[in-house]
Formats: sequence, structure tokens, C-alpha cells
Amino acid sequence: MGNQTCNQTFELVQFKIEPTVIPATNIVRGGKFPDFRGGFGDIWKCSMATQSGPRRLVAVKSIRAVSATDAKILKMIGKRVCREAYILMQLDHEHIIPLEGVTVAEEFGPLPALVSPWMEEGSLDAYLNREFSGLSDPQKQQLIWQVTAGISYLHGKGVVHGNLTATNILVDSSGCLRLADFGLSMILAEARNATFQSCHSGNVRWMPPEALRAVAEDEDEDEATGEKPSKAWDVYSYGCVVFQIFSGKQPYAWITSVLAVMGAIQKGHVPFRGLKSHGVCQQFSPCLNRISADRPTMDDIMRVLGSW
Repeated sequence: MGNQTCNQTFELVQFKIEPTVIPATNIVRGGKFPDFRGGFGDIWKCSMATQSGPRRLVAVKSIRAVSATDAKILKMIGKRVCREAYILMQLDHEHIIPLEGVTVAEEFGPLPALVSPWMEEGSLDAYLNREFSGLSDPQKQQLIWQVTAGISYLHGKGVVHGNLTATNILVDSSGCLRLADFGLSMILAEARNATFQSCHSGNVRWMPPEALRAVAEDEDEDEATGEKPSKAWDVYSYGCVVFQIFSGKQPYAWITSVLAVMGAIQKGHVPFRGLKSHGVCQQFSPCLNRISADRPTMDDIMRVLGSW
């Protein structure tokens, strides 16, 4: 693929505002290998030329499509990536990572890659590993508030994140949290391609029980009929992030095998231990309800946080 292919993709979608196409010649990779590997793709630390000044650091998210070799399927997925990029570029919130545009280059794979600012402090997961022992309860509450504000904004715009974990909430140089990777799960779930399962080793710890049902139904049917990511799905994952901020541990931290984690979810085991005595448990436990309809909405949660 090249810029011509990307432009052909744009012609198939009627955009009010087309996603900015950043020329591949403007972007230089920092190394031969990606800096991070995620469930949906790889993240490359790159430098990008700008018209207004010196080169600056950006993150280029290349979307993995290892099992999608059919040109028609790749074109379909590429079109959806571009459509989603248009939507994401309209979002404007201090706790949402801004999308600057897309770029198309063979070194980033056959699909349009997403370009956003580089977050110096890495993921919230890594940040908690480094800083948890020094965080006070008010500081933890501030982190929770930032995640809450970001998800509430997305839901208010009709956007489902679908892949909320502490690994794709990023921390900038000022310590501000920024939600990333929202929307990708929706694109890729619609693509109905085996590469793009909602559950993968990188995010399964934060996934609700219905995510496992969706995968099981996908495997049993020629055409997938399982549940797709929803706002209630996000609320469960949000609850896991909240408990991780207060405990410093990932969901099911005592289980090392991803398959064993999936088994624990199916058996109804809770993802956190030892927090029953903490006030946060009473406030946020409803987020982890196994029945999605019984979980609070982000509006409900915002009202609870208003009392802090």
C-alpha cells in the first residue's frame, strides 16, 4: 500500500473533514523494532517534521493484520480505520490523547497507522509500578477522577472505548492521564477477522464476563453474533482500573496464566482481593457486576465522585 491506496480509501468514505494524511517522509522511526507491542498493534517512537518548528516526538500506532491477507479485507479494514480516525480527530478533551492524523508506509504495515503525541511517562500500568508506594489517597483519587472524566466524555460523545486497561491509559510529562486506543476495538470487531478478537492476552484481565461470551459465540458461529463492546463493558473495565489505582495491582494479580484468568472470570471469581475494608470497594464494586445491565452509568459515577 501507499499514499495512493490511502487516498482511494478516503474516496470511498464521505468525510465532512478528511483525516490529516501525514506524509511518510515526514516521519522517522527511532529504531528497527517497535517500542511497545499491544493486542491490536505496535507502537513506534518516531520523530516528525513540522512546518512550524523543529522535529518532535510522536507515537505511531501500526495496526496488526497478520491474518488478513486478502486485499479486499485489508481495504475494508483500512476504510474503517480512516472513518474512525475522522471521528477521533474531532474529540477534544484534556484526558483524551489527541489524534494528529494517519500515515501510510510499508514499514508500518498494510493499514493506515495512527499518529499521536508521544507520552513521556508511558502507561498508567507502568506508572503505578514505579510510583505507587509514594502515592497518597488524594493523589489516587485525582488519578481516578481523570480516568472518569475521560470515559465520561467519550460516552457523552457516543463513543465506546471497548479496550480500557491501565496499559492504554497514558501519562504525559506533566503527569496528566490520557486515554488511548479507544475506538480500535470497534473497528476491528466489525471487521470480523480472527486477528481482531475482543479478548487477547494484553487486555483480558480488564475485560467483563460478556467479552468471553462474545469470543465463545464467535468461535461457534460462522458469522459472529456475540456481544460487542458497549458502555456497560467500559464501566466494568473502568472499575478494574479504579481498583488497580487503589491497590497497585492488576486484576487477578495472583494468576499468571492468561488462560487461567479467563477461567477465573468464567467461574465468577472477583478480580481483586483484600479491598473489602476500603471505602472505595463500596463505591465502585457495582462497576464489576457480572450482569451488565446492573452496572452504573458514567453519569452515575460522576455524581458519586462529586461527593469526594
